[in-house]
Amino acid sequence: MLADAPLPSHAAPRRSLGAPFRFRRAADLTALRLGRVVLGYLALVTMVITLAPFRFATHPVHGLSTAWSVSDLVMNVVMFVPFGFVHQLTRPRGAPAGWMRVALLGLGLSGIIEVAQLFAPTRFPSLLDLATNTAGALVGAWLFRRLTQVMDGDARRAHTGTAARFDVLAPGALALELPLMGLVYLLIPLGWLIGLASGGVTADGDAKRLLLLPIGMMAGAVLGSVSAAYVPPGPTRTLRWLVLLPLGWVLVTVVPAARGDWLLVAGTLAVTCAAAVLRHLRTTHALRAARRRFERPTLQAVLPLFAAYLTLSALWPLTGDVQAWHGALGLVPAGVPLSDTLVFATLEQLAAFALVGYAGAEFHGRDDRRVGRWAWRPLAWSVAVALLLQGARGFHALHGASALLLVLSQVAAGFGLLVYVRQRAHVQALVRRRARLADVAAREGERMLEQAA
Repeated sequence: MLADAPLPSHAAPRRSLGAPFRFRRAADLTALRLGRVVLGYLALVTMVITLAPFRFATHPVHGLSTAWSVSDLVMNVVMFVPFGFVHQLTRPRGAPAGWMRVALLGLGLSGIIEVAQLFAPTRFPSLLDLATNTAGALVGAWLFRRLTQVMDGDARRAHTGTAARFDVLAPGALALELPLMGLVYLLIPLGWLIGLASGGVTADGDAKRLLLLPIGMMAGAVLGSVSAAYVPPGPTRTLRWLVLLPLGWVLVTVVPAARGDWLLVAGTLAVTCAAAVLRHLRTTHALRAARRRFERPTLQAVLPLFAAYLTLSALWPLTGDVQAWHGALGLVPAGVPLSDTLVFATLEQLAAFALVGYAGAEFHGRDDRRVGRWAWRPLAWSVAVALLLQGARGFHALHGASALLLVLSQVAAGFGLLVYVRQRAHVQALVRRRARLADVAAREGERMLEQAA
């Protein structure tokens, strides 16, 4: 990002400096825009997951269902936790909790889904789903509030001369505007879609869920780097956050995707924590050597993992059968039925390209030039990656290349670039606000000295 130590909106200086409220308003607006993009993306993926295969009747085909299971209840809560959490991330520091607003957010989105399911023959709306989805959003908001309190306390206890870069960053390791954190949030719906895209195509389809392991390692590496840069130091604090942050990500992402495979959940948690620890140590060493820009080294560490995942996912199932190169304008060759699993696999590819666009922008876009002067680079990389994948899929016996998927992947990459651009604009607003507040504080100090004289 633009600043070596960006100032999150949640760590904004209080109005005790006498700064006019307009100094906060611009940054609050950019935070809101950034949050809306991420929330909109999460909402879109959630609606796709819950309404697929999009076969609707012209009249309601079901009444309200009373059937439920423990797994459905847990999934309904867990999948709405990110909505409450991200919503709170975009609010100014010190603002009221806004529980009613969070409840209405969860209730509104869940209500749209349940009403649409009245017209879907394969879906069954339920008032329990409505309640558990709303509860999930409230749980996410509560978790954010609780983590904020804990991290604020850590920052105050670590406020020393050697910890100066941490005093303005609580709850820094969770803020949307911090470098690379967009990857962590974009990986959540990708993980959900990996779980949904597994199974159904071949007998070994369930094995595709193992691709959650490299995704978990990516999330762990980013969380480890960001925590090393922005969480106040201390053995107890470091160990706590290197466990809690990966654990929270795995619970929200992997538990819904694993479909009851608790061994996979445990394995993903282990590799996520291991990646977080290793990357934390590496980034801490780099920071001590006065190299404060950790984004590119972290991306260089995780991009091979992402490349391996992207290749395996695009060519799954790994049948070993190769035929003459073939392709189609649509998603699948002529005569091949478009199953639910293929739909979810396509959506998974699009979610992956959203990360391609974001990661490419993070890799190339850290400067103060206008977006148009550098945005072509990540988009060019996205086109190159998509062409390579479609070229390889052309030899796959079950897939074949797809012109439509090639085009849609670039739209998804453009969305990832948009997330970064919104993040970048927010950081710029925060930097300007910090400069203005410092100027106001300096003038206030001069005025007080003059009065004292």
